[in-house]
Amino acid sequence: MQSCLKRLALLLTLSALMSGLTTLNAAPKAAPKNGSNQLPPVPLIAGQKVPVLNFVDAFNRPRRLADLRGKRHLLLTFFPKCFTGNCTGQLTSLRDSYADLQKQGVEVWAVSTDAADGPKGQRAFAQHLKLPFPLLPDTDRKISLAFGAVQSKEQMAARMSVFIDKDGVVRWIDNQIDPRTHGKDVLARLQSETAPQTEAQTSN
Repeated sequence: MQSCLKRLALLLTLSALMSGLTTLNAAPKAAPKNGSNQLPPVPLIAGQKVPVLNFVDAFNRPRRLADLRGKRHLLLTFFPKCFTGNCTGQLTSLRDSYADLQKQGVEVWAVSTDAADGPKGQRAFAQHLKLPFPLLPDTDRKISLAFGAVQSKEQMAARMSVFIDKDGVVRWIDNQIDPRTHGKDVLARLQSETAPQTEAQTSN
């Protein structure tokens, strides 16, 4: 009887040890994916309010729309593919205009369906271009679907930008951007929109 009990105790000990090893060797948790069940089922359009969404950028840093509410506008710009000519031009243009956009109270977040890691991923692309703003990996297309940059989960994001004001409302969507001059074009549009208000205030 004692021999059976000893063997049972030994088996239980070995089972506990194996369980611990399995836990230690388990794969690390994947970084949280972008998007959530708060994303709208149909693409947002100009005039609609954007839900307060939480994203994760290519360097695994949280990006929360709630942090911008009442403080900063957001240019959410979509591009098809890292390390391609026009996409490089698009992000370089925004990089070169970034300081002026910041003065206008605008943050820039760039979205593509590329993964964050890898030699052709968003991290490598951001470092290569020395971008001062974050890239958001959208491999499951949740962000792109919510803003109409794709129509299916197999497509790359279309080249477009969505301007969200500090109140969280989509002010405009540009589907015809020129990647070479996009940064300057956004600045010109902002200045043209605010110019009448400035003149009215001056006359008063």
